Amino acid sequence: MASLKLSEAAIRAGATEKSFARGRELFRRGAVSRAAIQGRALSGVCEGSESPFYRVRAELDEGGVRSASCTCPYDFGGYCKHIIALLLSYAHEPEGFAARKEPAELLSELSREQLLALLTKLLAEQPDLYELTEAALAAPSVSGDGKITPSGRREVDVEVYRRRVSGIMHGLDHLRASEAYWHVSGVTDELRGVERSAREFLDAGEAEAALRILLTLVEESSDGFEYIDDSNGELGDFLNDLGVTLAEVILSLVLDEDEREGLLSDLDDLHDQLSDYGVEGLGVAILAARHGWEELPASARAAETRSGYKDEDDDAEADEDDEWYASGWAPADPAQVLTRAKLNVLERQGRMDEYLALCLRAGEHLRYTLKLLSLGRAAEAASHAVKRLTDAGEALTLAQCLRDSKYLDEAIRVGERGLRLKGHKAALGRWLGAIEETQGRTKQALAAWLAAFHEAPSLDLWRTLKRLAGRGWSKLKPKAMSSLEKFYDKRPLAEVLVEEQEWDAAIRLADGRTQEHEVAAIVADALITRRPEWVIRTSVKHVEALIVPTKSSLYPIAADWLRRAKAAYAHSGRADEWQQYLRRLKEQYKRRPALMAQLRSL
Repeated sequence: MASLKLSEAAIRAGATEKSFARGRELFRRGAVSRAAIQGRALSGVCEGSESPFYRVRAELDEGGVRSASCTCPYDFGGYCKHIIALLLSYAHEPEGFAARKEPAELLSELSREQLLALLTKLLAEQPDLYELTEAALAAPSVSGDGKITPSGRREVDVEVYRRRVSGIMHGLDHLRASEAYWHVSGVTDELRGVERSAREFLDAGEAEAALRILLTLVEESSDGFEYIDDSNGELGDFLNDLGVTLAEVILSLVLDEDEREGLLSDLDDLHDQLSDYGVEGLGVAILAARHGWEELPASARAAETRSGYKDEDDDAEADEDDEWYASGWAPADPAQVLTRAKLNVLERQGRMDEYLALCLRAGEHLRYTLKLLSLGRAAEAASHAVKRLTDAGEALTLAQCLRDSKYLDEAIRVGERGLRLKGHKAALGRWLGAIEETQGRTKQALAAWLAAFHEAPSLDLWRTLKRLAGRGWSKLKPKAMSSLEKFYDKRPLAEVLVEEQEWDAAIRLADGRTQEHEVAAIVADALITRRPEWVIRTSVKHVEALIVPTKSSLYPIAADWLRRAKAAYAHSGRADEWQQYLRRLKEQYKRRPALMAQLRSL
């Protein structure tokens, strides 16, 4: 662990300037306590503003900070100030972290009786731990190699699930329509709980039980659909996705001809019912029931690309059994959806050779590389990814998994390749830039940060590029500025122009964005003491534009502009003019109580 170093640059790379500054202040005043290190994981508690303290955790590797979390509500990008305080504590005072044993080592010398006594005591004292233990014991058992152990054939009382789903679907009947609309997401979440129950049976090798639960779920959901206001499509999306789960279950079954025909009949009936509500997702399950593990015939593939059922007279040569497809559900390639369902089944059943072969045939290269990694073939996974992955997002997914599995060199290799692929690169650039910088690879770090900046520029990234470019900044700056100017959101451009003290350019930007109050506000806040006359004119212009529509929600924004005008008047030595202007506004708008309340605060 002593070889794992952590620099301020690596910490700063994962945080905004504001968060870093606040975290550094927390570190300096000793806000972190109970600091400990267990393997590569740091933990501690940090003083909080909305709570006495927050629990903080971070995991390190040779690339710096692999992951970090905090119990505070911060959700504005990058590390929160509490995480930064913990990381800075380790970077500067690693000797202050108490070394903790790994759980297995801590408990290794206890006898069975001692372990039982300890667990009994903890369960009695910690209700949350009791619930976690109870849930773990209820889950399907897992063998030493990580495979779920089948529990044998089990009869399922579907009436229990039928009552459950019916209760969910009618749970909003007592509410007015306007009220019920806002609770549809809760209904959908409860239905997902039933689906999870079916998946637990499937994972335990009991596909027949899973099928009965899912069919009951679809039947009752279909019957209750008319009582639900699904304007936002949440329930329909859930039922569409349920078709894939059903396909996995069906592919896990061994059906004779009569069973297959009976299942197809049931699915066709349910499909017809749900089609009335625009739900067509059962089509994939029907394909699975009809064709199983066989390659889809050309007629089925053709049907999948059209919308609407075919009339029998439209194509007499087409196989009538393949005409399952109806309007409303139009994925780009339903055959690929079925292929992914097959891959899920093969993976669940541990049929790795077949899984890998199907991945290659279907062009599922990300899944192929992830499976190679899980099999301990990291170098092979990285090599395949470099040759076959085509999307930057997929490269990031694999690179993160490689890093999590302690293959940092391979992760960097895949990440660097991803920067040259199509797709969005902002997330990949931010992730890779911090690692490259920690490794001391300035040139590569600059390339990664630049890729992130071109796609999603920000003041923080601008500062990072400027810091890393050093003497080469004069050549890089025009390219970075071009990205800012092309970016749809002009706030980062305004922040950078202010940072660089390019006042005339900042004013031109603000004057050209009269409706974008936030852009102009960034410039005005910086120019109160430098260009007070412009700030006064701009503030008055925005105040008038905000007051005229007679919308009380705009008045607080108008008041903010008035405060800027007040400060600019004061800096110009014209406080009397400010008072005259304010009195005029109060007289002119004295019949607007909400506005007057804002004016009185000035």
